[in-house]
Amino acid sequence: PKPCFRTASPWSHQDGSKSSLHRPCGPMKPTARMFHCAGCHCQVIVCRDCDRGNVYCANGCAGQARSASLSRAAKRYRSTRPGRHSNADRQRRFRARQKQIVTHQGSPPVIRLALLLSALNTRKRDQEAARNRTETAIYCHFCQCECTPYLRNDFLRPPQRGKPRRSP
Repeated sequence: PKPCFRTASPWSHQDGSKSSLHRPCGPMKPTARMFHCAGCHCQVIVCRDCDRGNVYCANGCAGQARSASLSRAAKRYRSTRPGRHSNADRQRRFRARQKQIVTHQGSPPVIRLALLLSALNTRKRDQEAARNRTETAIYCHFCQCECTPYLRNDFLRPPQRGKPRRSP
């Protein structure tokens, strides 16, 4: 006869705990990938849900890299003949507009208090979330969800399309 896995005595450990077949299963935590940011070289952990092939951290390195890339592209364009002509036309239009302006500079815009309050509320929520965390848990740097402690160093491969895999 086959042994019954529901009985505790043959598969119980010395301390009374049961084997993994008897442990209650909670919700699974998402897997995560660890990488070094291409901008600031800090360690970044990104969960499977947030991972879109990221190479930059959540601290704004992607925006800085994007603006640097656009700046290099604009510089390359300005060095070409059409770019120089375009710049000359733009400067000509600017000088024509400046001739029409005869008044002083306007007053500065009013600072909106609502933006400051929302920034303060966001900071308070982040501080509360940080207090609720445990020290040993691993969290995604983008969505702040708790991840498994087993980290990947490489991307997940997409599933094979076409022929189904044969089992041996």
